Amino acid sequence: MRNYSIRNTKKNNAGHELDMYAEFMLKKQNHFYIIGSENEVIGFYNKTGRYFKEEGYQLLGFWHKDVQNQNGGGDSVHLVPIVEEAIIYADKQAVIICTARERKEYDDLKNSFAEKGFIENQTFFQGEVFSMIYDVYIRDVIRIDRVEVFLTSCCTLKCEKCISYIPYFKNVYHTSLAQLKSDADVLFKNVDYIYKLKLLGGEGFLYPYLIEYIDYVYENYGEKIGTIRIGTNGTIFPKIEILEMCKRDHVTIDISDYRVAVPDRCKLEEVKKYCLDNGVAVDIKRTGEQWLDMGFPDNKPEFEGEKQIQRHFHKCAMFCRQFAKGKLYFCCSNFAAVAAGLFPDSENDYFDFNKQFSKKELLEFELGYSELGHTTFCGVCGGCSEEANSRRVEVAKQIKWEGKNENIYADRFSRI
Repeated sequence: MRNYSIRNTKKNNAGHELDMYAEFMLKKQNHFYIIGSENEVIGFYNKTGRYFKEEGYQLLGFWHKDVQNQNGGGDSVHLVPIVEEAIIYADKQAVIICTARERKEYDDLKNSFAEKGFIENQTFFQGEVFSMIYDVYIRDVIRIDRVEVFLTSCCTLKCEKCISYIPYFKNVYHTSLAQLKSDADVLFKNVDYIYKLKLLGGEGFLYPYLIEYIDYVYENYGEKIGTIRIGTNGTIFPKIEILEMCKRDHVTIDISDYRVAVPDRCKLEEVKKYCLDNGVAVDIKRTGEQWLDMGFPDNKPEFEGEKQIQRHFHKCAMFCRQFAKGKLYFCCSNFAAVAAGLFPDSENDYFDFNKQFSKKELLEFELGYSELGHTTFCGVCGGCSEEANSRRVEVAKQIKWEGKNENIYADRFSRI
């Protein structure tokens, strides 16, 4: 998840960094109102609101201008009633839970309610942050939005601005099956639920133990996972055995749309049809017309001191975590740079599951807390959000190698 609302994430009192926020938000005398789109409100209610009401908290209604205009105050979600905006403003005990997932919409709503006296992290809370603090402080449950698992550095493409730095890996390798199983055991021993478990490379379908690994994860921890997804670039067809596994383990195939970038290699429509014909869910990942240029390793940004890097970290608000060798890395690109041998590993940048820790400490890390208040990688990375990074590059532009190495990856996998 992206944390938009807690800006000072420099660790000061591990295990208690969020006590103040919890104290403000979890008073039983508060009158809670949800604001956001209808779908966002429903998502929050199903994730957190239903438990919230069972605990005796006063969840009085929800408001959003679009729902208000379209439904005239009717109860369209059948969960909590729609209320007039003026009712919230007039309620002296009102606390807002803002479920907007996009930063601009969140900021617009925050600023609008600030004009009426609502204070961020006292009477106005980001919904995703609210859910996680409520889970840990009241329910003793830790649920993480997204965790990525690195399967292989083997790929059919050599994208110049790959977010995982695949072209720069000094050694092509597969993560061992034993390591992946061990990581799954450690991860799910300590985490109660993961909404999205994303399996990536490189090219996910090139991992030789894909079936054995996913079968193991699903059989042992399927009830703790919302969705398992395999990332592919749409250049090769998975074996039928892989599709049979995906069907029985309820796996979704995420296909990146590179038809414009590599039209001679991308088989998106054919791969999509092949998967659907075999009963496997598919999700096409639209890349847009440009990628963000992360800068690293050959076009690093320049920052003036720690404060600027901390502000950059908050603007980026990286949403995807990476789990490897018993460690949860805050930033997947940070992990990839380390794995590729391009950047030094740092204890500041990951949460070590091999040590004793509390759920409150893990929650703090998920929200961005660390010794520095940012990752060390932030100092060399342009950032993974439009707020942090204005530089754009072509999608999936291929590196041209000279001599005998030219198109080696395309040649190697063309017959798969």
